[in-house]
Amino acid sequence: MLLLGLGWWGDRTDFWADKAFLTNVFSSVTAAAFGVPLALVVLNQVGMAQAEAVEARAGRRLAIRVIGEFAESVPRLVPGPANRLEDAADGLLALERAAQRALKDWESSQDDDALAELRQLLVDGLVERTLEDFRSAVRPGRQAVPAVAEVAAHWSFLNTTVRSRLLETGGAWLDAHLAVQIDEYVSRLTTDPYMDGWLRDLDIALRRLTNGADGFAALRELWRQLETGWEVAEALAGLGPLSRDACAALASAEAGPG
Repeated sequence: MLLLGLGWWGDRTDFWADKAFLTNVFSSVTAAAFGVPLALVVLNQVGMAQAEAVEARAGRRLAIRVIGEFAESVPRLVPGPANRLEDAADGLLALERAAQRALKDWESSQDDDALAELRQLLVDGLVERTLEDFRSAVRPGRQAVPAVAEVAAHWSFLNTTVRSRLLETGGAWLDAHLAVQIDEYVSRLTTDPYMDGWLRDLDIALRRLTNGADGFAALRELWRQLETGWEVAEALAGLGPLSRDACAALASAEAGPG
């Protein structure tokens, strides 16, 4: 502004009339004093916008890649026939509800007849068929650990690093209900990555109940292990569809911005 004022004063007093070179230099310096800061501000804003756009696209590509790896790892949790896992989940739910009803009836009546429905299911061999279906589909034990670890690692990276990066760059994350459900299912599996602890405890509870030793405690433990087993089976059966829903959600978010 000082240079502009001096230039205006020179024009009014004809100071520049016989100083062509000095006039050009002074005019150039004045123009640069305005233009350079303005250009720096504009270019800086443009550069920041471009950098943010690049970071946002990179975050979305990372999310798509990792959610794809997560979805691909989920089927490895069930190396056997998937339909047998569904049968196992249905059987465990039926047994768990029967044990729960028996437990409530026992608490109110202290009558052995409260166990009639549950005993009938045991006699019919539903427990054996259900556990055989579970073992055939899931194959719990040492070989289940790497599959559980892989799924848990992918989800942990997604739910922490990738989620934060998406939100920081204005991207869309999964629907809250979907993310919470996946997190719940993964947590169930990581509690016992071998997925066979409840099987051992269930067998102990069954033998205690059959032998008649401390029937109420055995029944309560049986119900608890059946509930645990059903929760594991539900998580294994549900993670596949949920992971595909998550893939579709993030893919549609990626396609949206164009």
